Amino acid sequence: MRAAQIVVLAGAGYYLIRLAYPYWPTIQARRLSWHLVPLVAGSIVVWANLALLLGAWTISLRWCAQPIRYVDAARVWFTANLARFLPGAVWQFASLAVMSTRYSLSAMAATATVLLEQVVLLMTGLLVLAALTPSVLHATWWQAALVVAAVLGAAGLALPRPGGRLGRWIESRVPAVRLVWSELGAGQLIGFALLLVLPWLLYGIAFRLLALGLFDHPVGTWSDYIAAFTGSYVAGVIAVFAPAGLLVREAALVKALMTVGVDGADAVILAVASRVWLTALELAAGAAVMALPGGVPPRRP
Repeated sequence: MRAAQIVVLAGAGYYLIRLAYPYWPTIQARRLSWHLVPLVAGSIVVWANLALLLGAWTISLRWCAQPIRYVDAARVWFTANLARFLPGAVWQFASLAVMSTRYSLSAMAATATVLLEQVVLLMTGLLVLAALTPSVLHATWWQAALVVAAVLGAAGLALPRPGGRLGRWIESRVPAVRLVWSELGAGQLIGFALLLVLPWLLYGIAFRLLALGLFDHPVGTWSDYIAAFTGSYVAGVIAVFAPAGLLVREAALVKALMTVGVDGADAVILAVASRVWLTALELAAGAAVMALPGGVPPRRP
């Protein structure tokens, strides 16, 4: 695992340096505009998006008969989410298990629902990217491949039912699946998937607002920025050996922005600024949640 992480990070870092190196003098000379209104608006959009993702997780917890106060769920969610930046693939789920137990949640249910949300987010990200592919890659075959991948993924979630042969086979190997299936119907899954289309749109809008805040006249349309950010984030999710998609996401984002005509220097600045900005906003939201009054509720019998 450690060797795979080193290889992935080294490869992504090398690729990112190769992309950025020719533009380094321009990057050093670039003067940012720092428009306050779009930067503040983008920050608000990001925080609203984090609240949406948290709300989706609490909904899935109810399917497992695991009710929890929103503020307590926020404490668990932010702690585990920030742990993904630590080297090693297990810290996020270790933190999730510890915090879930503290708030009387089943660690298995918490883990299963987080994984469900990640899988559905990956599929909806592919669909969003497929819908906007012509404005980014201009390749119909790639768009079709993304649609097929997303449809197959949705079928993989929807077809296995509890009690069926495939459902029993999955449950025997992944016991947590039984918890998610306890009250999950096809309509709920469809609604859950539609809800998780919104985070990609909101992240892309916030990313475009970041560009408007840093540059006077950034190149590209709103759909270009939504697709570029979605594609890079999906690449970071797929690169499981890179903590929080570090470097992989930035390299993919620079390449996607350059594809739609953004100057290489501006693309590098935006990719790095996006990582720093989103991390800072997530840290601020997590700190605010942890500072809220209210202790650990008593354990349920």
